[in-house]
Amino acid sequence: MMLSLPLPRNFAKDERGAAAVEFALVSTVFITFIMAIAYIGMMLYTYTAVHWAVDDAARLAAINTSETQGQVSTAINNYLSGIGVPAATVTYTVSNAGSYPIAHIQASLAQTYVVPLLSTVNITFSADTYVPQGF
Repeated sequence: MMLSLPLPRNFAKDERGAAAVEFALVSTVFITFIMAIAYIGMMLYTYTAVHWAVDDAARLAAINTSETQGQVSTAINNYLSGIGVPAATVTYTVSNAGSYPIAHIQASLAQTYVVPLLSTVNITFSADTYVPQGF
């Protein structure tokens, strides 16, 4: 049995496989776009989690003036680990320069995302807040 090939003049009119080629071109861009949206969502989730953890620790520091660096750090990292985010580096200082003490809480978290078909993204998420104590 012999395989017959189309003549060159008929080859330009042959549309078999055109949809597969179009799908291959468009689907690569579409899938990359969908994956990028998913990774942006994960980055926003981490950003919001770090800010929420610092705000939650600020509420603790505002109520309890005897909070220590360890207690604030534990509160932030317990919250983050509870929602699946890696631990952050936390600093907690209290300034008594004014008429009432002011606590400064800062947390930072370095995260690496490997986005398939695009690149590796290194982001440092950080949040800080000042809160008066003992009110």
